[in-house]
Amino acid sequence: MPSATSSEYLRNYGVANVGAMTAWNSGWTGTGVTVGVIDTGIQMDQADLAGRISSLSTDIVSGRNAPGGTSNHGTFVSGVIAAGFNGFGTVGVAYNSTVLSVRADVSTCTDPDDDTCFKSSDLARAIDYAVANGARVINMSLGGDGTLGATFEAALLRAVNAGVVFAISSGNDSGTNPEYPGRYATDPRFAGSIIVVGAHNSANTIADFSNRAGVSAQDFLSAPGVDIISICDGTSCYKGSGTSFSSPAVAGALALLIEAFPNLTGKQAVDLLLRTARDAGDTGTDIVYGRGLLDLARAFAPVGTTSTPSATGGLVRVSVEPGAFIGGAFGDALSRTTALETITRDEYDRLFRTDLGAAYPTAPKRSYQPEARQATQTARLDFAMPDGTRLNLMASTPAPKPEAVVARITPFDAPWLGAETRQAAMLDLTVGRYGFSAWQGQGGARSPFRSASGDGFAALANADHAVRGAVNLGALTFTAETGGGDRTSFLRPVARDASTYARAALDWRTAKGGLNLSFGHLDERMGPLGAYFPVGSDLALPSKTTFSAVGGDWRISKRAWFSGEFGLGRTELDGSLLSLDGAAISSTWRAALTADCPSWAPWCASLTFEASQPLRIESGTFSARLADVPLEYFDPTTFSTRRFSASPSGREIDWTLRSLHRLPDGSALRLEAVAISQEQHRRDAAMGYALLASWARGF
Repeated sequence: MPSATSSEYLRNYGVANVGAMTAWNSGWTGTGVTVGVIDTGIQMDQADLAGRISSLSTDIVSGRNAPGGTSNHGTFVSGVIAAGFNGFGTVGVAYNSTVLSVRADVSTCTDPDDDTCFKSSDLARAIDYAVANGARVINMSLGGDGTLGATFEAALLRAVNAGVVFAISSGNDSGTNPEYPGRYATDPRFAGSIIVVGAHNSANTIADFSNRAGVSAQDFLSAPGVDIISICDGTSCYKGSGTSFSSPAVAGALALLIEAFPNLTGKQAVDLLLRTARDAGDTGTDIVYGRGLLDLARAFAPVGTTSTPSATGGLVRVSVEPGAFIGGAFGDALSRTTALETITRDEYDRLFRTDLGAAYPTAPKRSYQPEARQATQTARLDFAMPDGTRLNLMASTPAPKPEAVVARITPFDAPWLGAETRQAAMLDLTVGRYGFSAWQGQGGARSPFRSASGDGFAALANADHAVRGAVNLGALTFTAETGGGDRTSFLRPVARDASTYARAALDWRTAKGGLNLSFGHLDERMGPLGAYFPVGSDLALPSKTTFSAVGGDWRISKRAWFSGEFGLGRTELDGSLLSLDGAAISSTWRAALTADCPSWAPWCASLTFEASQPLRIESGTFSARLADVPLEYFDPTTFSTRRFSASPSGREIDWTLRSLHRLPDGSALRLEAVAISQEQHRRDAAMGYALLASWARGF
């Protein structure tokens, strides 16, 4: 098979320009497809076409019997389609297809400037012959000014009704419209069965000589037709330019599609090439490039809605949703497995071998960039009432900024995001030993209820509203809270109330430290443990997690104290494609030692050394009943159950050193150095590092 470094591949830019390697890498080379070439004949012993020329190739002109002809035009055209990959010369777009050459030229031309011409009656018989002898695609690199008459049109209609499709050159007169017979593409009788082809160069610019799309824009493609290489014998080749040599590139592309997807009709193959063309010239279909440039890479990719069959008899829509990802706790569990290989079908019912693991991308890496501080205005009202009751009201909003001379828009602060101003409001009521708080935020404001263990789970709800009740029993405080929030992603609609959580905690405090126990529940409509899949997507994994955690801090000397936390979660989910056998167990932990800085360290207030593990799946098994990849294209669909570990291959540990420096001017400088081993829980991940610094000053 040709590679990107093969000399035959490199000799002719045209095959790279149309993306033929995509088809070849999938094993499609045109094998078994016959392409009719109605032209000036073919050199039967041409070395680069050895084994590619049908023994049924003929001369259609009565009484002549000279299929080789006197012109090399037909041989050149055939080489663009089917020049073999044989160690020399160049390579055709469908290099294992079979060329059925039908010579139809005559030298008795009415125009004295023409050496070669064609009679419509001969072309009609040539079409009938090609169809009768198995041609699925016919290339006609010829043309003229007028229609070809009823006899030709009748033969063309017979071919179209038989499912045969045509690639026809547009002509080389720099005209605004294609010549005939290419212009028959716009005739309703032949609609959808003809692609008329213009020529472009290696810079993807329409050739000066090429006729434009004009009235045939809806059925027009452009393909490489300038300085094309063909008719090679060893390393000696011919070079030619013309729409005659761009048209066979489209014929070869049709042959590849017909081989690869045997369920396709000829008209569907034509529609695919037109629909997947690379846009060129004016946006959309235009009068120069028509539908655009031939692009096999796009034609061999799924088009439209893609779905996989379900064992229950339905279809599950499959797509890689922009911005979607699985929760970071799963690491590479889905991306590294081969258990999710199955089949999908696109809008044309084409069968594709698909790895569904790609539909569940790994969560983005954590950003260690310090959060930009935003100046805010805060209003606070405190009311002292009888019997010790206190009511506090607080609201904050960004401080006004001077109006900019020119509006400044960033990717994170843009009209199309529907970005909200960061604001927050809170009500806090204390009656004796009882307390009640309600908080509402927007624009990324963080919940103030982050003092209990289990925050690693509760924070996944991205809460923008929460309420908390508390009972103070001296050294013991019992709290219960619940909240929820929306989820947003770049250029995606806001998912309202995508996650909710509830948590109960018991906190014990003494002069030397304290201990906190919490239990909670997390309900995520968009996927487990921080995953992001659009609500309603067939790939969504709505989940429920129960969690418990213990945390605390303890002063171990006058100048040092220890803090830490450990949490466990139990996640259940049941998606359309994936489910969990039982529940997945996850863990997270953190341990930190903080000490006052030594007296000889100027302005240093404290040093902290911390080791932590982000949330990670410790055990669990994914299960999916998926369609098996068939041995043959039309084999009946069978299903099998696939199981694989939900745990990632590695375990991320973050090692952090922090220092706090109080400067003489009253400001504070925070420095932080982080080393990350097995980042994103990938065993093979390189060691990561981050250095952060932030400076703040109060006013």
